[in-house]
Amino acid sequence: MPHLSPNSYMHNTALLVDARNVLYRAVYASQVDNKYEIKYHCLVIFLRQFAGWLTKFNPDSLHVFWDAPRITVWRKKLLESYKNRSSSNYILNLAELLSVNTTVAMNLFKHLNVRQYERETMEADDLIYAAANVLHPKNTIIVSTDSDLTQIPFMISSSKVYDPHKMKIVDTPTHHPAYLKAIAGDKADCIKGYPGIGPKKGELLLENPSKLQQFLDINGRDVYHRNLLITDLSLNPKIHANKLYVQRILGTMVNYDKNRIRDLIKEHKLIGMDIEYADLVSPFLKLS
Repeated sequence: MPHLSPNSYMHNTALLVDARNVLYRAVYASQVDNKYEIKYHCLVIFLRQFAGWLTKFNPDSLHVFWDAPRITVWRKKLLESYKNRSSSNYILNLAELLSVNTTVAMNLFKHLNVRQYERETMEADDLIYAAANVLHPKNTIIVSTDSDLTQIPFMISSSKVYDPHKMKIVDTPTHHPAYLKAIAGDKADCIKGYPGIGPKKGELLLENPSKLQQFLDINGRDVYHRNLLITDLSLNPKIHANKLYVQRILGTMVNYDKNRIRDLIKEHKLIGMDIEYADLVSPFLKLS
């Protein structure tokens, strides 16, 4: 895929950000950084990323999407183990810090020309998919490291996914990612696929529809259908309600209030915000 410069997106682009995905990375970075005796607040790291993306892509609007509490998401009813990472040694337990800083971040965004989306039982992925559909054919750039979101540019030509860790636009998959995960599962989300089927074997099955049908005839379709409902964003049972919700948020006015932002910085003792204030906040001014 050719490199896409920021100018490719100017003047007709909406930036859609998977907020918890980004906030977790910022909180984690703040916790493991031992370079300085006095650490900047994690929300400085968080907003620094946003400011960089606003400068890079020059969008005309910014849309931030939040997950409903994990235990309440509708997919849990289909698969109890869904995103159960309690036994993981890799993921640092930052639940309390995430919760506290989510509230502060949401309050900051209320005064930074940002539209925010959060809906009962819905994950950010569900609402991002709805927003990309509603905004089409307007260009949308989705910011997240979540591989589930790569299905959106597969289905919607006006969307691209930007990986903030790799700092590049993700290639559009050859096959529908949800179909692959329906067969092979997804370890990251604790979704089991068929025994002995990994991504490589799954890709081979998707390349040959008759082999896939034969495989499902032999191994059963229950796992495939369950996993497809969990992973395919277009199969969300409340997709139409999500689109209506997005349209309602799109119709609301956004607000920029520098005095309120200053108050929140002092109230929550956001160390480092005063020093970097101009660079962190100014990119939000031109949003509409």
